[in-house]
Amino acid sequence: MTLSEEVYRPNAEVDPLLIVVMGVSGTGKSTLANEFSLRHQFTYLDADSFHSEQAIQQMSQGIPLTNTQRIPWINRIYEQLRKYRQQHKNCILAYSGLKKAHREVIFSAYTHRLGVLLNADPQLIRERFAQRSDHFMSSKLLDNQFAEMEPFDNNESLLNLNISCSVEELIEQLQNFISAKALKF
Repeated sequence: MTLSEEVYRPNAEVDPLLIVVMGVSGTGKSTLANEFSLRHQFTYLDADSFHSEQAIQQMSQGIPLTNTQRIPWINRIYEQLRKYRQQHKNCILAYSGLKKAHREVIFSAYTHRLGVLLNADPQLIRERFAQRSDHFMSSKLLDNQFAEMEPFDNNESLLNLNISCSVEELIEQLQNFISAKALKF
């Protein structure tokens, strides 16, 4: 049996699980979340796909979004997550998670939720970011994201993962974390 079949098979009696993979741009949120979703039959959601064209254009020019500009984006993500929860879908979301208030909104979409914070030495993140060619985010915004990342508190289950590990190792650590937390559900 796979993890998703054994522990998280969605049905009308069991609330589904939301996993939120967070970190600054270039940490591999989408890679980890997508790979996990393929292996464990979770619905994969990338928060970047909910940005408006105007926001994408602005960020590609190296201009950070304001909190006011982020609110409609957060609301669109939240509404999609609510739909998935109502459909009893387990979901894994790739999302920067820079602001505590925004994380609270995102996490509130599901009853059962876990957070994953991807981090590493800032130089490694800069190197990985520089290798990306298929993303709208300007390299000028990376330092802004480091500065904007608000501290996490103990209200949510949070797994800190170092991105210097392989994707295989990260997935194994995430599976172990989920299994340990699942005992409480």
